[in-house]
Amino acid sequence: MTTPDDTAQDRDSAPKESDIARIRRYQGILNDFSRMAGETRELNALLQVACVQAARGIGIGHSKVMRYRLTKGDLLVEAGIGWKPGVVGRLALGADIASPAGRSLQSRQPVRIDDMPSSTEFRYLHVLQEHGIVSLLNVPVSLDGVVWGVLEVDSATPRHFSEDDVTFLGTMANMLGLALRDKLRERQLTETMAKASADLEQQKMLMRELAHRDKNDFQMIMSILLLQKNKQQDADAIRGFKHALDRVAAISMAHDQLTMRPDRGTLDVAAYLGALCGNLGHRGDGVAIETQFDKAELSHERAVSLGLITNELVTNALKYAFPNGSKGTVRVEFTADPATGQACLTVADNGAGMGPMRPGGSGLQLVDALARQIGANVDRPPTDQGTTFQVCFLIVR
Repeated sequence: MTTPDDTAQDRDSAPKESDIARIRRYQGILNDFSRMAGETRELNALLQVACVQAARGIGIGHSKVMRYRLTKGDLLVEAGIGWKPGVVGRLALGADIASPAGRSLQSRQPVRIDDMPSSTEFRYLHVLQEHGIVSLLNVPVSLDGVVWGVLEVDSATPRHFSEDDVTFLGTMANMLGLALRDKLRERQLTETMAKASADLEQQKMLMRELAHRDKNDFQMIMSILLLQKNKQQDADAIRGFKHALDRVAAISMAHDQLTMRPDRGTLDVAAYLGALCGNLGHRGDGVAIETQFDKAELSHERAVSLGLITNELVTNALKYAFPNGSKGTVRVEFTADPATGQACLTVADNGAGMGPMRPGGSGLQLVDALARQIGANVDRPPTDQGTTFQVCFLIVR
């Protein structure tokens, strides 16, 4: 161990030309290491660079970086030069004060030993004996105020490590700690992003599975309704089952739109109403459905209500606005003003116009009920020809 007299002698000695040359070499190596630490991307490569530069600076054949493992209470050799196979990446050393590296870790101070075989304070570790190490110097590597591990240089020939050596190696350890902090943060960020990506992919997979099950459920409901409809003899009952089938189909289409945007949780109103009207357009022989939709986002629940309203109004127009096979047009518009948050659905036909409500008819009653669910007002403005309905509401509630 270094004595106080040794330290005083190192401090009080007049600088010699060899000392100045050594300090300049230290400065050059530290400068190189700071540059290389910034350029090295991989953590293991950074630790290996530190070992190489430390050995090069001290002028020694062995060096190693050891990481303290909290869960195991030891020091794992993460990188090093001059060691036989099986040491780097595998050998774990004690972290107690009888271990040179352990004392540096525990005390957060440099530990230098000139004559390791003769030391009574430290265990002469088998790995040191096997490599003929007789002198060594340890310095702690700190990370955000916590000792991360130890940087050590080892000499196979007797050597006294001076204060300049301690300062050089300590400075390199401090630089290594700063570089480690950045690399570990990058690794943590990468791992966090990878986990988030994996979680998102799993969520998408679950959403796809849920959508698949929902689609199967809708198909089962449709099959049951069709089976029951085919058993009916009463015209009103058959008509009621057809209405129910139309409404289930409209809701199913909303689920289809939602599964196309699993990361959003909202529906594109224009895409949803476009698909809905495209499907309805095949029902009116000689009746065209014209559409114009502004872009807007709605929650699934509100979009379904709007789709059912559209389904009811367009279906009514196709059934009753063009009697006796007359031709015409049903126009469906959706406007949304982002400045005011006001949205309006307009369904207008140029047919014969709508007479009094048919006894027992439930379509417009359903429209009123659905409109209340989305906070909408249903108006029937006067028109010279045909019938017009307007359903206006606030997009944001």
